Amino acid sequence: MEKETGNFLPGISLKWVAALRIMVGIMFLTTWGFNLLQGFYTPEGLSRFFTEIFPQSENPLTFYAAFINSVILPIRGIFAPFQLIAEGLLGLALLIGFFTPFFSLAGIFFLVNTFLATFGHDWPWSYFLPIGILIVTAFTRAGRAWGVDAYLYKRLERRNR
Repeated sequence: MEKETGNFLPGISLKWVAALRIMVGIMFLTTWGFNLLQGFYTPEGLSRFFTEIFPQSENPLTFYAAFINSVILPIRGIFAPFQLIAEGLLGLALLIGFFTPFFSLAGIFFLVNTFLATFGHDWPWSYFLPIGILIVTAFTRAGRAWGVDAYLYKRLERRNR
């Protein structure tokens, strides 16, 4: 039987990359659960997150602080529930290996934005490490090991024969 390998990691079993994908999915889901319990997915909670916990007045990236203050906070009634759903789906999709390249890229987008919003408060490597893992999972077919993507790929492959 041929060893399943990723696009850019010849000779490396996708199971190793899938384990990293699952770990990042769990990271997103545990953060999601914590944020849910803290009330951050409500308009008031989102406002508290950006004004008290990570105050944009202290963000040295003034362009991004302006974006948070002038775009995100005015629509927090829409953005908070959107983030609740998006972040939960992101974690779940990575955990189960569903549309892995898409959700890996979405995770990178999410983490870069969170890094910019919390700039100067958090340790940068708490963002860089999962972003690095998501870059690998996006380009290695990581959902084809221990994931729904394997089922979908096999089904599509059978249909195209």
